[in-house]
This record gives sequence, C-alpha cells and structure tokens, in this order.
Amino acid sequence: MSRSASKAMKTGSAADIARHWQLEGGIGFLLRLLEARYDVLYQNLTRQNDITPRQFGVLTALYQQGPLTPSVLAECISCDRNTLSEMLKRMAARKLISKKNNAEDRRSIQVQITAKGEEALLAVIPAAAELQNLMLAPLRKEDRAHFLKCMLAIAKASPPDASSPSDD
Repeated sequence: MSRSASKAMKTGSAADIARHWQLEGGIGFLLRLLEARYDVLYQNLTRQNDITPRQFGVLTALYQQGPLTPSVLAECISCDRNTLSEMLKRMAARKLISKKNNAEDRRSIQVQITAKGEEALLAVIPAAAELQNLMLAPLRKEDRAHFLKCMLAIAKASPPDASSPSDD
C-alpha cells in the first residue's frame, strides 16, 4: 500500500482509500501472485498430478515424524481438521497413507505413510527443493532467510482483536 493510501485510511473515506490503493502493494494481491507462480512451478517441476502441495506436506510430516494422530498432523501442517480429514480419505484410497488404531488412546487413530506414499514423496522431493530455490531466486541470498522468517511471522500471528483497531 502506498503512503498516500495509508494516510487516506487514517483520515479519509472509503472512496479516498480506493483512489489511492495500489494493488502491487497489497498483501492479498501479492500472495495470490506468489501462489499462482508456486502452483505453475510445482506442476512443471514435479511433472505429476498425483500429489498436491498440501498432500506433499502430509507425506513429509509423516515421513519425518512417523505415525501421528489427525489432530497432531493438522497442527503440524497448519490445516483445519475437516480439510485434513477429507484429504486423508483420498490419500488412504490411493494407498499413500494408512490409518491404524492408536495404541496409546483407543478412541483415536494414527495416520502413517505407506511404502507407496514414501515412494511418491521421494520421487517429488528433489523437484520441491528446486522449486524452493526457484521461488527464492529473485532475492539476494542474504535476504532469503529473512523473507521466509517474515512470511512465517505473518502466517503464525494470532488473529487481531476485532474490537481494537490496529495502529501503525
């Protein structure tokens, strides 16, 4: 957002804000551009349609951490339980993951990666690493870690209290 749009937000009307708004300075606009670029590169580099980026996250978490309950897995990949549940059904049907009773708590299940899931993950992981490099390539090497740290801070921030306006 431009300085004039920021000033308009503090002093002006919605029309003033709209007149001064710059799309290229808006986080929503930039996130959509980044996501579109990521999706195209993911498809081009992985050359497959079997594992979506979210499923990649599930498989990576299970590969690295072993069997997890859906609650813990949802937290690991920052995904809501309903979305994860539907994704796990599709992944189980394709035999990328399996579900078993949780030995520690009979009321829950554990999800684990299968041999087929591990094979699929290991086939995609080199392309995923290359994708990370390509996405960050426009940044100077010394800026990359800071950029990722800033993105993580925004992504993990608590929702603002709706009753108190933000102050710059």
